[in-house]
Amino acid sequence: RSGERLPGKGRLQIAWWDLCCLLSECWLRFWYRLRIVGRDRVPSSGPVIFLSNHQSYYDPMINGALVAQRQFSPIASSHLFKFKPFGWLIRSFGAVPVSASAGDKGALKVALSELKAGRCVLIYPEGTRCPDGHVAEFQRGISLMLRRSDAMVVPMGIEGAYDIWPPSRTLPRLRGRLVGIIGQPRSTEDVLKVGVDEAIRGLRQEIDGLRLEARGMIEDRSRGRWPRDEAGAGPSPE
Repeated sequence: RSGERLPGKGRLQIAWWDLCCLLSECWLRFWYRLRIVGRDRVPSSGPVIFLSNHQSYYDPMINGALVAQRQFSPIASSHLFKFKPFGWLIRSFGAVPVSASAGDKGALKVALSELKAGRCVLIYPEGTRCPDGHVAEFQRGISLMLRRSDAMVVPMGIEGAYDIWPPSRTLPRLRGRLVGIIGQPRSTEDVLKVGVDEAIRGLRQEIDGLRLEARGMIEDRSRGRWPRDEAGAGPSPE
């Protein structure tokens, strides 16, 4: 069923993705007791825009584990490709480099071509890792992809990654807890029916709500032991 999961791509590329997702999920479950909620909500076929909050360098691994059956092309900062071994690795997953300059039309064009082919992309609408554990304002560039694609939009909220690997740390802590929750898929038409500005605001609130739900699960399961860092407690400021 590779034609449905990743149209236009071969079995070898799918097998490589499946292997890396399996290893990532095993690592995250073993060290951080990753819990995944809502995996059955992921569309089994058709183009998908995955949207997630961005807390750490672990996030692509976490997002990959959450939606393991649907390989995505992550939209990644171009500086991540400068270290050639790592650049090769993320390119092998179809990562699309985006420059720091405003309006990278090349990345948008590649992402839209992936969606048109029936494949999936992952976007961090904040543009970079959050500085304080909350969900930062979404960049408006996401509106172009929403308006120009006929895809399903799937929000994801992750929590615990900031506690484990905040931007202030060079290396991650080897202790902590992770939860990722997948929200309900909606068509771009449904998302945009309230207008672009309200759609972006609503998506941010929805993802922040999923993040807070995940935080509550971590606190309940660990009896308040995790997250250790109070950063990110409470809704993100408007």
